[in-house]
Amino acid sequence: MSDTQPQTSYQDDETHADKRRKIEPWKFIGLIGLGLVLIFISTWFAWLKPFLQKPITDPLNLPSISTEMLPTDTPELVKTEEPTPTEFATPTLTPEPVCGEDAVWQLLLVGIDERKDTYLYGLADVIRVARVDFTSMTVNMVALPRDMVVNAPDGLFEQENPIKINQGYFLGAPGMTGSTDTGSGASALASVIQHNFDVTVDHYAVVNFTAVEDFIDAIGGIEVDLPEPIYDPDPTLGYFPAGKQTLDGNRTLDLTRIRTNYSDGFRVGNQTIVLKAVLKKFLIPENIVKVPDLIGEFKDAFLTDLSIEQIATIGTCFLRNFEFDDFKSQQIPEELLLQDFEYIPTLLGSSFVYRWDQRTVDWIHQNLLSQ
Repeated sequence: MSDTQPQTSYQDDETHADKRRKIEPWKFIGLIGLGLVLIFISTWFAWLKPFLQKPITDPLNLPSISTEMLPTDTPELVKTEEPTPTEFATPTLTPEPVCGEDAVWQLLLVGIDERKDTYLYGLADVIRVARVDFTSMTVNMVALPRDMVVNAPDGLFEQENPIKINQGYFLGAPGMTGSTDTGSGASALASVIQHNFDVTVDHYAVVNFTAVEDFIDAIGGIEVDLPEPIYDPDPTLGYFPAGKQTLDGNRTLDLTRIRTNYSDGFRVGNQTIVLKAVLKKFLIPENIVKVPDLIGEFKDAFLTDLSIEQIATIGTCFLRNFEFDDFKSQQIPEELLLQDFEYIPTLLGSSFVYRWDQRTVDWIHQNLLSQ
C-alpha cells in the first residue's frame, strides 16, 4: 500500500500540470484583451476625446459688448396691489433643445474666392447668417450681399473706412495680418457684421472653391431645379438649361458664381438653390449616417470653431429631427438696398456698392427671428 502512494501523487501532479497548461493560454489572452481595453480607454480620455472635442480651427474672437452701450437709468417701479394667488399666471416652461445643450446657435457661413488649399487670403463671395433653433428645430438664414458698404470697428484694420463687406474677411485673414489665428478672417468679418447690423454670431464655418468642389463630388453631386435657363458669356462658366439636372462639384461652383448679365441678387438666389439641394440630399436617411465619415474626410478642408464631436453628434441629431420646410433662406429686398458708387480707399477708387439704413437692419433681425 505504501509502495503505490508516491505513484498516485506523481500522477496527480501531472494532471494538475496539464490543467495549468490548458488554462494558462486563456488567462493570457484575457489579460491581453483587458490590457487593450485599458489602453483604449486611456487613449480615449488622454488624447482621442480631447482631440474630437477640440475646435477644428481657432475659436471665434469677437470683442465683448461695451457696458457703455447698455442703459444706465433704471425706470421707477410702479407699485401695484399684490395679486391674490388665483391671479398668478402659470409660468411658461422653456422648452429643452432637441439636440445639444444650447437652445440657439447663430452661425456665420462664408464662402471665399480662393482656389488654393490654404485660407491665407480671399474675399467673401458668400456671406450668410443662420439662426438655428434647437427647440423648434428651425433654421432662418439671411444672405448679406458682398457689395454692401460698411465701416469696420475702430482699430480692427489698419486700412481706412469705408470698405465692402466682402473685404471684412480678406483684411482680417492671416495672409493680410500675419496672424497665426486660423479663424482671424472669420472673426474679423463677424466683428464687422456685429458692428454694422447688431448681429452677434456664436460659431463660423468657411469654405473655399476647392472645398466646395471636392465636397459636392464626395456626396455624388446634387440635383437642382432651375426655374429658367442661365447663360454666362464666360466660356468657363457656360450654360445651364432650365429644369432638373445633376451637377458635379465643378458645375455647382460655376452656378454659384454667375452674375454677368444678371444681378448680384440673382447670383445669391442660385447659391440658395445649391444650399437647399445639399440639405435635401442630407435629409435622406442613408446619407445621414455618412456625416461622421465626411467630417473625418474633410476636417482639414474647411475652417470652423466647432469640434468634430459637435458636428458629428449635433449635426446628425439635427438632420434626423429636421423638416425641410422649416428651412427659410431670405434675401434683402431690393427696395432696402440703394445701388450707388462709393470711394473705397482699399480699392483705390470708386466702386459699385449697396447702401442701406436702419430699415435694412430691422429686416435682418425680423427674418432671423421669424417663426
